[in-house]
Amino acid sequence: MAERQTKNRFFRLWRRGGESKGAARSITEEGALWAAHGRAQESTTQASDAAERAVASTAKQRATLDAGTDEARALFTRIEELQRQIARLGDAFERLNVVALNAGLEGARLGEASGKPLSLVAEEVRAQGERGGEAAREIARTLGDCSRELGAVGTRFDDARGHGADVTQHASVAAAAAAEASRALGDLGERLRRATGSDPETAQAIAQATEHARALVSALGALSGRVPRALLTNALKPMLEPLVRSLFDEEPDSVEDKE
Repeated sequence: MAERQTKNRFFRLWRRGGESKGAARSITEEGALWAAHGRAQESTTQASDAAERAVASTAKQRATLDAGTDEARALFTRIEELQRQIARLGDAFERLNVVALNAGLEGARLGEASGKPLSLVAEEVRAQGERGGEAAREIARTLGDCSRELGAVGTRFDDARGHGADVTQHASVAAAAAAEASRALGDLGERLRRATGSDPETAQAIAQATEHARALVSALGALSGRVPRALLTNALKPMLEPLVRSLFDEEPDSVEDKE
């Protein structure tokens, strides 16, 4: 059925304007028009698919960023708790230093004989308390640096989420535009079908057949005068006879007109 429609379309175009060259030109132009229409449809489909993938990818990225933000906030809370504990530890070392100082004073009051051991212990406790206090202060400074860095990370996460939202919005707009373009191309295709009386498959098939015919004519022209006509006839006859029957058996009037 499709083959019969293709041949009927060929003969309609052949008779249009009464000139085969004009018909061939019309066939070629329609085939090119439908080919361009097909490429445009394919491009809009690819654009729509890409936009949808971008939306899905951005949604996954946003989920990952949200999880990272939650983890950063939990770690920030843990650091704050550690800072409070380190502050209490520093206070304990300070109180220990006060106790060691009081013990040293008491040892000095007792005198050299009985107070010296107490003074020595107090001095050692005070030294250890100072080292412990310095270590606690160093840990507090490190935790403060970590807290500030986590705050910067959280800010970057927030910025990334904002950018992701922008990408999602733009991708959604692109997807909607691609869908609208696809609908417009569908409407254009229907108008082309009504205006030309053809369809993409038939027009492109006829255009391809025309190009093959031109290539055959060009090849025969290159062989003209170099190969005996009888040799060419014998070589082409098995292919030309089915071609002639395919073109003219269902159109006897056209064969007579040609004759």
